[in-house]
Amino acid sequence: KQWYQRRVRGKILKSLLHIDNVQYTLIPVDGRSHLENAFKTHSDQNTVVVLIDCGGNLNIMEMLEPLPDSQIFVIDSHIPYDLDNIYDGQNVKMVVSDSHEVEVPQYEDIYEEDSDEENDEPNSKRRREDDEDSLIPRKERWKRKREELLYTYYELSGYGASVSMMLFDLAWKMSKDNCQYMWWAIIAITDQYLNHKVSRDRYVTTFGIVQQHVQRLNNLHDSSSINDMKLKYSNELRLELYRHWTLMESLRQSPYTASRFRIWTTKGKKKLNEFLADMGLPLLQCNQNYASMDMEIRREVRNWIEVTAQRYGLDDISYSSFELQYGFKNKFCAADVLHAVSAALTSPTLDTEAAFLRAQDTLNRNNEQLIHAGIEQSKAFCSSLLNQVQAFIDMKQVVCTGPFVYALIQDGSTELETFAHPARLIQLCRYLCEAYCATTRKAATLPFIIAAAQPLDPDYSCVVGVPPLSVDSNKSYLGRAFQQAADRVEAVVEFDDFEPSVMRIRSEDKAKFFDALTALLVT
Repeated sequence: KQWYQRRVRGKILKSLLHIDNVQYTLIPVDGRSHLENAFKTHSDQNTVVVLIDCGGNLNIMEMLEPLPDSQIFVIDSHIPYDLDNIYDGQNVKMVVSDSHEVEVPQYEDIYEEDSDEENDEPNSKRRREDDEDSLIPRKERWKRKREELLYTYYELSGYGASVSMMLFDLAWKMSKDNCQYMWWAIIAITDQYLNHKVSRDRYVTTFGIVQQHVQRLNNLHDSSSINDMKLKYSNELRLELYRHWTLMESLRQSPYTASRFRIWTTKGKKKLNEFLADMGLPLLQCNQNYASMDMEIRREVRNWIEVTAQRYGLDDISYSSFELQYGFKNKFCAADVLHAVSAALTSPTLDTEAAFLRAQDTLNRNNEQLIHAGIEQSKAFCSSLLNQVQAFIDMKQVVCTGPFVYALIQDGSTELETFAHPARLIQLCRYLCEAYCATTRKAATLPFIIAAAQPLDPDYSCVVGVPPLSVDSNKSYLGRAFQQAADRVEAVVEFDDFEPSVMRIRSEDKAKFFDALTALLVT
């Protein structure tokens, strides 16, 4: 078996294969061309292939050209799925959750163009000629309906059920689920929520399902041993890594609070101090490492923050989550481990395979050193995010064209390497969106786009986009718009990333691309 994986979503499947002594080859991929090349390199082994968190929105048969006896299973959260994958029925098998929310067009509305002619009797040539005038309109109606259905289906891209949740569901139905698998799935749904891939309502619904599984697993494996793994409900704060930082720094560096306080302004800094004063928290305590704060304050500070936040418009400062506890000292929340894993995956100093393996190791709860190292790297990245957002706003580099807002990181910037990975650039784009909308309310209805020169290839830039802040749905039309705008001006572009709203463009084509995108979205 071949197993192509984009991220670390497949730890559950990897463990299940180990249990059943199934041999496999694991190949991390970071883009479409990487997937295609890896598939061709291992073509002699491609009898059974599993694509994890990639491939669902691509035409697998057209891109990979597998052998007739190959079986390709696709487990992907990117929606909408390519219709050729859904209706292939032979080589490609789509694994979807029971809550798959995209309405798929009927087969005959997309593929059955010649059904009328195929059903004619052999001796009906004269009848077909007599009805030729009426047949053409039927074909035209069918074609128009097909175009409308395809446009509607592919117009918006987004995310469906978490891949890890689908794999956990598989393990549960096989009676092989456990707390470790559940913990990995919790980290995955936390990633979807904190990185704005799903709405809060969608997260709450998924969390309710997870909570039932956690209660069942905790009761099933109830033990008094301190070394046993326990999952505990936690009302988590949207403060980055505050358990591993000072409370003051976490409030300053977290996108949720920094953008709403406008922390880069003098007025925003004063507002943050007022917030702390309203809670009755001494600055001495706020500037100490969280672990060094008074025990009584640590016990109550989360409740104090939630109560005080309501008076400052921070209505969504908390969310439901879980903590992992094992041993006397080892306790981690899902968001902290997520930050550590993301730091490994997007590290600018590691190649794709090394970053993937580091992230896999970080997910193992016994690798405390890797978890803490990842947390420290993530803290440094949080500081870089705030500095870049402040630079954009202070230097008035955020441009509103009418239908969208954009900013550029020019070649020569000291932060180019920090934001070289598309996932990091998307985080910056979302942060800038929240920060800019805090000062310019009308921008909340517009999508945000950032283009950054590539440090290893300055002739090209990476362009990413996020949907408007005011839109409840997390689906985006930018991927389709990017393609149409690039086609209009014949810009040299590459859509190699699995994310539709990420592309590479020749730097000299950026200006005409943005002009075409403006004209397209205005109409």
